[in-house]
Amino acid sequence: MSRMHKKFALMSALLIVVVIGGCNLITGTFVVDLQIEKEEIISQGEFQFFAVDLTKEDTWKEHQDKIKNIDNIGFQLWVENNGNSDVTWEFYADNSSDIFNSVSEIKSKAKNVLIGLVLPANKTTYIDWPTSLIYLNSKEFPTFKDWVENGKFNIYAIGDPVSASIIIDSARVIVTVTAGP
Repeated sequence: MSRMHKKFALMSALLIVVVIGGCNLITGTFVVDLQIEKEEIISQGEFQFFAVDLTKEDTWKEHQDKIKNIDNIGFQLWVENNGNSDVTWEFYADNSSDIFNSVSEIKSKAKNVLIGLVLPANKTTYIDWPTSLIYLNSKEFPTFKDWVENGKFNIYAIGDPVSASIIIDSARVIVTVTAGP
């Protein structure tokens, strides 16, 4: 066997060992997808609230100790505006175990993570994941990523003007995560 063939055979054997037995050496990107149902969303008139717990998702459980980066945070949203005027929505997030009780408390203690989402009057709106990325507040994204990496955070939806005519039918939080050894 020539020297070149021996090197090729050795490299092939090494590659097989890495692929079959060394999967822990590979870094990958994973998607964590958490559905929030209507009954999990609390409406307080001036705002709506839901808690996000990614730690109960199987993909999160499998990779939580190996997270290298939160690559993206987005959502899908099904929401009705039953009012007679358009409402601009903002989402605030925090990682507190407390639930805030007023818009002023939310705005002073939580971070504004999604901005400028306009909900047309008398209409049901669906926002898909790629569209949701447009509304991320890049200024607060690093803090939001840190909270998401811990797996638990709260979301508050506030309309301008404040409106009780907004009803979230359901939401889905979608997080892409890079994990590895």
